[in-house]
Amino acid sequence: MDGFVIEHLPDGIGTPSDFEYEWEDVSFHSRVWESGPDAEGAFKVDLTVKTMRGERLTDLEAVKDFLVEYEEKEPGDWQLVPVKVGGYDGLFAGDEVFYFIEPGVAAEVTIDQERFTDEDVLDTAAGFHPEPQAT
Repeated sequence: MDGFVIEHLPDGIGTPSDFEYEWEDVSFHSRVWESGPDAEGAFKVDLTVKTMRGERLTDLEAVKDFLVEYEEKEPGDWQLVPVKVGGYDGLFAGDEVFYFIEPGVAAEVTIDQERFTDEDVLDTAAGFHPEPQAT
């Protein structure tokens, strides 16, 4: 997906769908797994992996600033913990982790925290990375 591989997925996720969109000169490619329908006919997002590409994504701090704006977060209220994700610098906040790949490229994984664990989101993120280049 968008030059990335997905090597690990938690058990029990639903059916995937792919999306492409753009916001504020950053392009997104995402794959979303949904379960359902439940008794009321509703579907629930289990897991989302996405790539983000744009000139403004210059480092991890720039990615965070972009996501604060995009996700309409209160910067002081977003409790982020620094993590390493498959060798990349990232920030983790319970149901989501995002990480800086290289200038112009970042990735994010979000998960349904009611059904899945911190380990599930971090393991999925560690397995979501750029495809190795053939030599």
